[in-house]
Amino acid sequence: MSAAPQKEQSAEQLAFDPDLLDRMIGVKGNGADIESRSQTLLNALGPVLSSAFLTATGVTIDARPGDIHLGRRRELLSQLSGDTVYCEATIANWSNDICSLCGTKLIIGMVECLLGGSDPDQLDIAARPLSGIELDMSLVVFEQLNDSLRNLVAAKPDAKARAKNPQPEHPEAEDDSIADFHAVALTLDIEFGAVAAPLTLILPQSVLLKTKVNSSKLNKKADGNKGEWAERLSDRVSKSQISLQAAVALESLELGEISRLQPGDLIAFAHNGDIEVTLSANGQPLYTCALGRAGTRYMVKVEGQAGPDENWKTDFK
Repeated sequence: MSAAPQKEQSAEQLAFDPDLLDRMIGVKGNGADIESRSQTLLNALGPVLSSAFLTATGVTIDARPGDIHLGRRRELLSQLSGDTVYCEATIANWSNDICSLCGTKLIIGMVECLLGGSDPDQLDIAARPLSGIELDMSLVVFEQLNDSLRNLVAAKPDAKARAKNPQPEHPEAEDDSIADFHAVALTLDIEFGAVAAPLTLILPQSVLLKTKVNSSKLNKKADGNKGEWAERLSDRVSKSQISLQAAVALESLELGEISRLQPGDLIAFAHNGDIEVTLSANGQPLYTCALGRAGTRYMVKVEGQAGPDENWKTDFK
């Protein structure tokens, strides 16, 4: 009767510790070693990314090494994904399992400055979900990050690198095409004028353990042409569907009369004859119009510019 428990205890003693096994097969590293390698990569990546942004877009950013976190990939995504946009990327012969998180404030601020001409030092941005235009244009941030990373880690500087279409949030576990491996999250703290936001890479520890940073082999001339982002923004705006509002001036009333209005009361237009309409979008007056009718539908006829500013498209974000 006593032999069975002894045999079971021996089996438990002989069983491998899963954590130790993962280290033995190279999918997990020693914490201190991973953090050291991560710090080396961050120290090299920050200046390269700043230079790439300036060359490709004319945007000046300051990218400084930030926090380093170790854990399972899904766990890290859950911890770090607040107020961020998510993007997956690949670098040929290095890793197909790269993903990144970028703080929405950075994207919003950059789009506002490049499209609307705002002063970066005067920005007052609150984190929020990105608009369609902002989500599209966040790809440029991830492309610059992935290309900068490729220059540092790939055996060949022209290795194929690709950032996929950004998503407003990371996928749920059942829809995630990337395994839940032992990962490391490397954060760059990005400053753009008055805006500060994190830009985080999440990489497999197994890949980082095999990587040597090629800082001496960097091509100092970053890819891309200055102004490319602004051009892509302008093109995206021109193709966007914008909701229009038509406002008609009514006759003025005293506050007391307004407070007594009831369903069924009538209010006259402010002008006799042709009714003048102001056509607006996103709160921006665009054109003056005349109100008319075509068949059973009311229509407006554009008659002129609303205001002196002919560059109204720069106010759309």
